[in-house]
Amino acid sequence: MRLILFDIDGILMASSGVGMRALGRAMGEVSGIDLSLLGVLPDGKTDPAIVREAFELGGLAPESWPETERQLFARYPAYLAEELAAPEARVSIMPGVVELLEHLAGQREFHLGLLTGNLESTARLKLERVGLSQYFPIGGFGSDCHQRENLGRFALERARAHYGVEYPLERVWLVGDTDRDVQAARALSARVLAVATGRYTRAQLEEHLPDACLENLAALEEVLQVLAG
Repeated sequence: MRLILFDIDGILMASSGVGMRALGRAMGEVSGIDLSLLGVLPDGKTDPAIVREAFELGGLAPESWPETERQLFARYPAYLAEELAAPEARVSIMPGVVELLEHLAGQREFHLGLLTGNLESTARLKLERVGLSQYFPIGGFGSDCHQRENLGRFALERARAHYGVEYPLERVWLVGDTDRDVQAARALSARVLAVATGRYTRAQLEEHLPDACLENLAALEEVLQVLAG
């Protein structure tokens, strides 16, 4: 049996910044910090890591971070739902993803899950918006830990409990589009497929020595050859 853990943003779907807009609305409301002015890049970071970076850059007193973060994340899902439902929201499934998930879900040897910096609640909102949530019964989420490299163990524990399988780590794959996905896989002693569908080019991803690297997920046979390897 093989466990395949997918990142969401830039891998399963493109959401054109709706998450950062929603997060910025919540942050402005509870802290007065304008996230759009800080230059915080979300790529590969957990939502708590993004928020804490913004708190630091925005000069928020450290002793106020825990309560401000709690209030922010209490508001964030509602704002994300609004952003996702807005007529101008450009939200789409990445090329090849539906075909890949349909194939993997139909094969006995593959089990699917998530490894994402999104909170679990907001991850579900995004996936439900594009009709992909049903493929992923378990995952590791930014709401589990602010450090992305720790999320793999949450996903693995949940997968073992849900599917009833003790996966050898060499049969666990992470699929992501940043160097932080590579680091998360290494922290778990799992394997990693890096995909150049985000901000990083294939050459930049290959510098971090993933087990495999592809331009995108559109070529089904090529992707399956990697994940079955």
